[in-house]
Amino acid sequence: MRKPMLTSALTAARGPAGQLAFRPARACAVLALAAALAAVPGRGFAAEPPHCLNGDEQRAAIAGGKAVPLASVIHALHRPPKDVIKAQLCQESDRLIYLLTLLGRDGKVKRTIVDATSGAVVGER
Repeated sequence: MRKPMLTSALTAARGPAGQLAFRPARACAVLALAAALAAVPGRGFAAEPPHCLNGDEQRAAIAGGKAVPLASVIHALHRPPKDVIKAQLCQESDRLIYLLTLLGRDGKVKRTIVDATSGAVVGER
């Protein structure tokens, strides 16, 4: 009869006397990973999500020249035709961006980040 995976992992971690054994190499690896994640600039755990504007704020930003209209952004994508599923105008810490969710002809969903001032694509997921 096979032991459940969790039980066998716990018994493998136990020392000769039956108590949990301290593994210095494993502890160092975990601490190094935690330090590396904390050192990631800009997009670590503490990065705040962008604040997306409501309809009135969007109209004011476009009328004030702070953002180009969404139709211009979609036209300027210069890619095979895609359907825009969702579009949001959001404020990052230092700029306005469009967050676009696109459905390609191949059926794959992509998320694109566009600088709302220039209309240039600045990121994809």
